[in-house]
Amino acid sequence: MNILGIEDGKLPEKRPRRGRRALLVGVKLSDMRIVEVLSESIEVDGLDATEKASKIVRKCLPLDLILLGGISFAGFNLIDAVELWRKFNVPVVVASKDKPNNIAVLSALQKHFSDWEERWRIIEKVIEASNGIHEVIVKPEENPLYVEVIGISIGKAEEILRKITVWGRSPEPLRIANIIAKGLSPAYFTLKNKFNSN
Repeated sequence: MNILGIEDGKLPEKRPRRGRRALLVGVKLSDMRIVEVLSESIEVDGLDATEKASKIVRKCLPLDLILLGGISFAGFNLIDAVELWRKFNVPVVVASKDKPNNIAVLSALQKHFSDWEERWRIIEKVIEASNGIHEVIVKPEENPLYVEVIGISIGKAEEILRKITVWGRSPEPLRIANIIAKGLSPAYFTLKNKFNSN
């Protein structure tokens, strides 16, 4: 299978963070071997994550599955998982170690964003398309993953997630993308600051 995992890196340490940039990393595995590593810069708390994720997906086609490590990246920059599915006709699985608290998310959006309704609509689309949040046990000794599925059955998603989870409870495409994104973030911030200061 060709599976793409998309994760983000660390947030910039400088405050205020809003308006600064962070890394979005995509890792494509083909039969559990890394064949592509791509990155895009996204705005912290911006609204460009769907566009940048689409660029990564397009470069990685053909794909059997897109894995997102949540839908919120670089703060509250949301990836529209439904749009990815419709645009590329590739099933999308959103997998998180922490159970999403949509009530708390809505409250935070209303408190901090004048465009909170636009952001909330993205979340509502995912909730509606995925028929809710599912608990998936990828390993008997591990806590569950919290999963939303679009364009694929939860049964098929569970089967795939179990096959591609090697260490802990993070599926390999997401685990590797997360390691790379976090590892590259300090260098990215250093180079970006140096470039912007010249």
